Amino acid sequence: MIIGDNILTAIGLFSTCGLMILGLLATYPAVKAYEKGKSFGKWYLFSVLLFPVALIASCLIKTGGHTKA
Repeated sequence: MIIGDNILTAIGLFSTCGLMILGLLATYPAVKAYEKGKSFGKWYLFSVLLFPVALIASCLIKTGGHTKA
């Protein structure tokens, strides 16, 4: 068998690969929000936890410039 005889080995391998792919994909909404003036770290965490919602939200947010009072 290619993966191994232990089912736990397969579960660990696929979950690790899944987390790596999620971490990579989560950068897209974070970068998109950062380009619009939002915090990269907050959006990255939001993207990791709720990727589909963050992807839609990052496309819909407006460019946030600093306003003068």
